[in-house]
Amino acid sequence: MIKVINIKKPGDGSAFEIIERKEKDPVGNELVVDVHFSGINFADIVMRQGLYPDAPPYPFSPGYEISGVVTKLGPEVTKFKVGDRVLAGCHFGGYASEVVLPEWQVKNLPDDWSFEEGAGLTVSFLTAYLTLFDEGRVRSGDKVLIDCATGALGTLCTKMLIPNGVEVHGLTSSAAKKELLEKRGVKAFTHDEFYNDSNLKGYDFILNSQGGTSIKKHYERLGLTGRIVCIGASSAVKQGKRSLLKALKLVLSMPKFNPINLMNDNRGIYGLNALRFFENPEFLSSRMDKFTEFDAKPAIDKAFPYGQVSDAHSYIEQKKSRGKVLLSWK
Repeated sequence: MIKVINIKKPGDGSAFEIIERKEKDPVGNELVVDVHFSGINFADIVMRQGLYPDAPPYPFSPGYEISGVVTKLGPEVTKFKVGDRVLAGCHFGGYASEVVLPEWQVKNLPDDWSFEEGAGLTVSFLTAYLTLFDEGRVRSGDKVLIDCATGALGTLCTKMLIPNGVEVHGLTSSAAKKELLEKRGVKAFTHDEFYNDSNLKGYDFILNSQGGTSIKKHYERLGLTGRIVCIGASSAVKQGKRSLLKALKLVLSMPKFNPINLMNDNRGIYGLNALRFFENPEFLSSRMDKFTEFDAKPAIDKAFPYGQVSDAHSYIEQKKSRGKVLLSWK
């Protein structure tokens, strides 16, 4: 029997349940992974609160990324063998002690990477690469703003950009975290400092994770041919509770952009939903292969035992994390 964490219904930490189910045998190009760690992402918190439109019907198991060891192979698997250390992306279902995945969603874990690091890579790297290079077209010499700089995604973006000659500015909700960013080579600001300083402008690229009115504020800070990529709406989430009123206010506060104005401003605005790339296996797999081209090891903050999943979510909601937060199955 394997253990699976389900979300029973929208709500706080009490929405989780741990169930047991029978193991599944792989077919075709599938393989079975004995999971060591599952990565936790902000999207998991949003879907637990019932505010994630792409989530499956309740009850369901969240989770987009895992690391572990291959234990069984389908007859059409050609790239892996039993015993291989791997990392993988999941289309939900990653909060489990064992997963069955198609071969294309799985990658070999580098020899010098830990299982913790492997579990913290997939979502952050895919989001970072697709955002920075496929949509944002960031180049050496650009000035970039990351509005979620102290989290797992922001940390990885920094590691991918600074060695390639990009000037990175980062926002944080906590003045205490500014020193952490500055040690990484980031010019750091609290959100209040940034929005109160009209001289902070001329950005070639801005990564926006907050949504709402911040999109318009960021748009006004772009330079000529500057681009914003919007990846979420973190400001819609109230700690520990689902707030439909707050979510509605955020949606209504989203700015509307007229193509004529975009042409006159010579700026661009993009959106990214990495989940949709699972509909294009070849494209997604090719992007994931690129993680070996960077120093992409994620910064791991803390691993919670899987039975403490509600505590892990609360830890992120309280903005305590300074890197990737994981669930441990071992």
